[in-house]
Amino acid sequence: MKALISPLEYYDKTVLENEQKFLFSKIWNFVGFKNEFQQVNDFKTQDIAGIPIVVQNCKGQIKCFKNICSHRHSIIQVEEKGNRPLFCPYHGWSYDENGSLFGIPKKPLFSFDMDETECLKLKEYQVDFCGDLVFINMNTDSTETLKDYLGLFYSEIEKISQNFGELIDINEMVIQANWKILVENTLESYHVNLIHSETFKRLGAGGLDFVFENVHSAWNASLLLKENEGKQVKIHQPYQNRNYKIEGYKHFIVFPNILISTTYGVSFNLSQILPIDENTSLFRSFVFLTKKEEESKNQGIESMYKDSLINFNKKVFNEDKEICEKVQIGVKNSHYEGQLSEEEMRVCEFQKSYTKFLNK
Repeated sequence: MKALISPLEYYDKTVLENEQKFLFSKIWNFVGFKNEFQQVNDFKTQDIAGIPIVVQNCKGQIKCFKNICSHRHSIIQVEEKGNRPLFCPYHGWSYDENGSLFGIPKKPLFSFDMDETECLKLKEYQVDFCGDLVFINMNTDSTETLKDYLGLFYSEIEKISQNFGELIDINEMVIQANWKILVENTLESYHVNLIHSETFKRLGAGGLDFVFENVHSAWNASLLLKENEGKQVKIHQPYQNRNYKIEGYKHFIVFPNILISTTYGVSFNLSQILPIDENTSLFRSFVFLTKKEEESKNQGIESMYKDSLINFNKKVFNEDKEICEKVQIGVKNSHYEGQLSEEEMRVCEFQKSYTKFLNK
């Protein structure tokens, strides 16, 4: 079948502007984990749909505001994360837990009335949760809940996130490729034999067991070894009483740019792909072990297992980085539309969903 996204759409600046306007500003966007907002005034910042936002613990509630002061447009929280009140670093205007003006230095020198003060309130966006995952929606006209958006996948993703245990690695890299190229790379295993011949291929993940739900999809893959076969018996022993178990490998896309995967339910990966510009993306990956009820009796083996997971993921991601950057060069010079096989059905469905949003 022919691809639905043309080469031009992977490098045209106007296309990215339309993606910000018609896609990212209309859907639920992942912004972090609940445990990143445990203390009052814990915050994270991010640009979504080209707009700076801040997600912050405001007196025990996780809220999201446009991260721009209503006085003279300074960014309020200038760091990527931290703990700090909603206090503008430029002239000292401060805001309360509702985004309303709380303090104005030299207030008598201003002439606005109470009605105008209400208009100076920070713009607030919807926040919702799936287990320990935090999402925001910038579409203030939308009545679609996160649960509705995720559909039948909501319950399983909720359970997966609630079983994230120790965070053993955060891998972050800038990749010289359009964000869609990176996403599509994760949605097919057709490239595995060549690109990951010494890494992912060795797991033996196979099959075309795809599940499609709303704009999202999942792949259920068998693996060469069962969880407790061969050398994996000792490695997985501490995790036998976990709450989430699968027989092989599972990979979700939360449309359009969040990837969640797990092997046996023992290790987990959540990856976020964010556009920097039409030719460049930020790839950020979190690697977790499952929660466990007892400490390992052999800390040496557990330490080796963690190191192997970290090294494995980094090698796979670096392999993908290299080929995706080559694809970015190719799309700028290609006159082909592109072709998709049955093994690339998840790419096809991603492109269908993408096209529907952009055509609006």
